[in-house]
Amino acid sequence: MRIPALVSLTLRELFAKAALIILAAISTLVLIGVAFVVSVHTAPEGSSLALFGQPVSPPLPEADLIKAVAQMQATLAGGLFTGIILFGIFATAGVIPDALEKGTVDLYLSKPIARWELLLGKALGAITGILANVLYFFIGLWLVFGLKAGVWDPRILLAAGTMIFIFACLYSLVVFFGVLSRNTAVSIIFVYLYLFVVGAILQNREATLYLISTNVVYRTVIDGFYYLLPQISGMQENGAKQILGVAMDWKPFLQSFLSALTIFLGSAVILRNRDF
Repeated sequence: MRIPALVSLTLRELFAKAALIILAAISTLVLIGVAFVVSVHTAPEGSSLALFGQPVSPPLPEADLIKAVAQMQATLAGGLFTGIILFGIFATAGVIPDALEKGTVDLYLSKPIARWELLLGKALGAITGILANVLYFFIGLWLVFGLKAGVWDPRILLAAGTMIFIFACLYSLVVFFGVLSRNTAVSIIFVYLYLFVVGAILQNREATLYLISTNVVYRTVIDGFYYLLPQISGMQENGAKQILGVAMDWKPFLQSFLSALTIFLGSAVILRNRDF
């Protein structure tokens, strides 16, 4: 029961800092805005999706209306993903460094708890907090479009699980840099750097890094870095496909799971060998 207790403690810490409350408030404002903005105009020839009372599509049969709603949901989910990444990482990046502060870590290690349990419990607590917010938003979005547009598509709910999986894979890097530096700011900077710069370059390495050299060893090393780190962009693209009902490529998810697991185990090894 030690890990569930750490998860619960971490959630209480996040609520005490109002991080999760602020994120939930932002989600609520977006949902209220969508509820006021989106509507459907019904006519004999079909239904039109409307924004601010103005039709943005011609009258559509039911199947096409569902596709139009799915496209809008995918756009909103993409915006939420960006918000979750920017604010979610910022709100939870301090979980590991705070736990490893002098005095705090001594208290934890005085208990009958392994260091890997401490690491896993704190990480799961942070991920669970974000999971609660993601579920809240996606269930709310599903209800809004169901009540306002009459479209009750369950794929938007499945996308919530996909999004939290993506966040968990990215959070493995937060854990790694948190253990390595024991500094919240350093963790945020390096994770954002990977997410918005390094990851994008590696994702498009054939059009960027490959141009530097044709050497096989060089390109193999570049590919190694690409497969060693979570493929956030690839998973995000497939998350949108899930909402739209398009066939997904599961390879980025499998690779990212193995990558995140490796990174977490590496973090646990570093923590085990560290003196406090």
